[in-house]
Amino acid sequence: MIDLERTEWFVLKCNPDMAIELREKYAEISPAWHMNKRHWNQINLFGYLSEELICSLIRHSYSLVLQKLPKALRISLKGVTEVEGSVLTE
Repeated sequence: MIDLERTEWFVLKCNPDMAIELREKYAEISPAWHMNKRHWNQINLFGYLSEELICSLIRHSYSLVLQKLPKALRISLKGVTEVEGSVLTE
């Protein structure tokens, strides 16, 4: 989720334990406003996060969201479900 009018931040899904670690380590990562704060982080782009870390967090979020989709929908998205060169499976 991203604010298209003010793109200084966006929201990504995250493993709950990893979410806590990231928030403690990086000032630019905080619990997402109006979202389940256990699973969603708000990422501030106007900080010191590396592009590599941001891309890694996007891939992690994408993987988590895909895993929750119904199997038929995941199958229909074949080719779109590739993350880091490997297809996600159950």
